[in-house]
Amino acid sequence: MKKIIIAMIVMALTVSLMGCGSKEGTNTTPGNNNNNDVSPGNTDEEITLRMSWWGGDARHEATLEVIKLFEEAYPHITVIPEYTAFTGHFERIAAQLTAQDEPDIMQINFNWYYGFSPDGNGFYDLSTLENLDLSNWPQESFEVLTINGKIQGIPISIGARGFVFNQTTYEQAGVPIPETWDDLMAAGRTFRDVLGPDYYSLGNVRHDYEIPHIMFAYLAQKTGKDIFTNDRISYTLEELTSGFDFLQDLIDNNVIPDYHADSAVKNQENPNWISGRYAGIFNWNSNNNIFENNIDPALNATIIAVPQIKLGPNQLHSGGFDKILQAWSISANTPYPEESALFLEFISSDKDAVIAHGLNRGIPLNRVAEQILADAGMLVGINYDAYVLASEITDVYSFHPFFEDNTVRSAIGDVIERFIMLEGSFASRDAAEELIRNTNRAVSEAMEG
Repeated sequence: MKKIIIAMIVMALTVSLMGCGSKEGTNTTPGNNNNNDVSPGNTDEEITLRMSWWGGDARHEATLEVIKLFEEAYPHITVIPEYTAFTGHFERIAAQLTAQDEPDIMQINFNWYYGFSPDGNGFYDLSTLENLDLSNWPQESFEVLTINGKIQGIPISIGARGFVFNQTTYEQAGVPIPETWDDLMAAGRTFRDVLGPDYYSLGNVRHDYEIPHIMFAYLAQKTGKDIFTNDRISYTLEELTSGFDFLQDLIDNNVIPDYHADSAVKNQENPNWISGRYAGIFNWNSNNNIFENNIDPALNATIIAVPQIKLGPNQLHSGGFDKILQAWSISANTPYPEESALFLEFISSDKDAVIAHGLNRGIPLNRVAEQILADAGMLVGINYDAYVLASEITDVYSFHPFFEDNTVRSAIGDVIERFIMLEGSFASRDAAEELIRNTNRAVSEAMEG
């Protein structure tokens, strides 16, 4: 996937020089489509589509604005939005698919396809639809979204996790933004001494989600290994034990709180993030803005994306991982596949829709959308800054398709959360042994379906 990011950055840097491009050609209003074959269908028939997605308030508002624009362009089509936070969305979609009551259009995580559509028949094959121009996406981006030759979804964006810090809190503590893990831990100790024990140099990371990613980034740097080899955990017991020791160091050095210090969910709504006591996140580059926007305005805080934290000059890997962030899919049971495809083409390439949507799902992989945003001067801000930083990493692993399978994620996250919760009574070696055993079993079960 690395070559996709590089190609998109090159396009972003050069597109402003392409003065011969016609902006009018990117509208998909009736009679003025960027794909002349796109048809609004039978405009005498009143059609209702359901559409689901997850995200924060900014993404919700942007998507609702796109729906409004689409309904104005195609007044015979009504789109009913169904949106939630990420938590619980997988379970919601799973229940709907089981009952064959899923929305016509769905935002799907790339790793969900292997469980929802193991034979490729769980979603509509997008390669068969006339109203969707697949040539506007890098063809290699469809590889992880194709099962048995059937394209399950169109990729929205590609991304990686990266560190974002509250520079203002760091300045209050009198320490520079960290570049290495040792720097991060030294900053945590200074936070504790200067600002108080309830200030953390990172802080706003979930024990069962972001922290596993941080540990695997550290282990990749230390060993040079990907998380999985031949569908099994790559790390030896000794290596993974050192990973748990590293997590304990993060707690002991006031980088992150212990389990009982804060019962609130570690997200953009966390009061300690809003107040500046948590000085950092480790987040996907598609929605850093929702964290930035939720900081208490009275703080006048400066929030910045920074390069990947390093182990040191002799590290064996960058610690970077990437994936297709999300994709749009169409229900295999929809009575309106072409109208659903029409909406996906609209949100992906209509000028007004793309501008309204902005960067709320990351930097778009659709070439038309990226050019629209570049021409509009919208490839700016913390999401784009983080995207550019990720693109500068030369050695990146792509996540295993089942890494974020719910069963696999729980196998990893539950052990790590219990390790943190038990505050020293769960030995690092025992935790490592259990994580290897449980994760290998969970991956095997997930792959068997």
